[in-house]
Amino acid sequence: MNFHQSFLMAIKSVLNNKMRSFLTMLGIIIGVSSVITLVSVIQGMQKSVMNQFEKMGKNKIVINCNESVDLTSDLYTFCASHSEYIDGVSPDQSMQYKVRYKTKTLDTNVFFGNDKYAVCNNFTLSNGRKLSYTDIKNRVKVAIIGERIRKEMFGFENPVGKKLAIKGQTFTVIGVFEGKFDGVQYSQDDMVLVPYTLIGSITGFKNINIYTVKAKSSKATKTAIDKLTEFLKPKFRRPENFGIYSDNQWMEENNKSMKMFSLVVGGIAGISLLVGGIGIMNIMLVSVSERTREIGIRMAIGAGRRDIISQFLIESGTISACGGVVGIAFGFLGSALLGAVTLKTLVIPSMTIVTGAFWFSVALGMFFGFYPANKASKLQPVEALRAQ
Repeated sequence: MNFHQSFLMAIKSVLNNKMRSFLTMLGIIIGVSSVITLVSVIQGMQKSVMNQFEKMGKNKIVINCNESVDLTSDLYTFCASHSEYIDGVSPDQSMQYKVRYKTKTLDTNVFFGNDKYAVCNNFTLSNGRKLSYTDIKNRVKVAIIGERIRKEMFGFENPVGKKLAIKGQTFTVIGVFEGKFDGVQYSQDDMVLVPYTLIGSITGFKNINIYTVKAKSSKATKTAIDKLTEFLKPKFRRPENFGIYSDNQWMEENNKSMKMFSLVVGGIAGISLLVGGIGIMNIMLVSVSERTREIGIRMAIGAGRRDIISQFLIESGTISACGGVVGIAFGFLGSALLGAVTLKTLVIPSMTIVTGAFWFSVALGMFFGFYPANKASKLQPVEALRAQ
């Protein structure tokens, strides 16, 4: 009997015992759907987190200073001289102030930066122009606003050229940053950028202790951190007086953690697959006892042990494959529903997860089906034919 005939017999056996076959498949169905749903949602969560970081800017290096050291000019020159792996550097100091336009007042973060601020923080302009070197040098009172400020204070009015009041001083709006987070409060859209050379006149102090450096790539980020560390060490009394880190490091750690979490959750959900496999072994043992006479007849007309084992392995594999297909369908449905509830987005399982879960379920079914198949192949033809 070839594979095609064995497969047709397996399908016939499943259809002849629909309820028993369904109950046998249930463990496989639950296992496959659980694995696909949970792992897919975790991957969707990981992708969502990575998207948030990409919006805020990849390959960013943040420098925190805990000592009164004026680094601005030297740091700018250093980064410009290492353009092979650094795109730019900008002060990134911020304070919260009330911003007023006509009769409207809004609490927001006022950032003090230079002409490289947009590059370093992954901002693009939706209107107007960016800060220029001349604005910085001449301490020109100009401002670029975020999407929340544009939406809340200007509405449909073009803000470019309008006047904003910040702590009693008047600033001309020269540009608008494109929204990253739909203009949500407390996000990067909730901000006003002014030249860092005006920090003293607004805040009353001139020290800058936060800088953002933009590396050219993920690979260049590590080199940039090493070079910056060497450059900064001599400028501080103690090494612990400054800190330098990159979000890339956190992103890599987060990726590792999420992958490990996926494996753990997938393993827990996969326990139900083992239960399903045990169910298949149980039902195949029953099938062997019910079909003892059939096995004896096949052996009597020339079927060998390999033929008997192949037949029952194909049957157990077919049952688990059918359960895997149904489980995949429920996995897609579960991923979509759970993704919509938890992530507010459509989560579609990757083909790697789907294919892996399916073939694992088939392999599991055949593994647990081997014992009944082997037992069937060891029956003596004469004894098998005597069975009622």
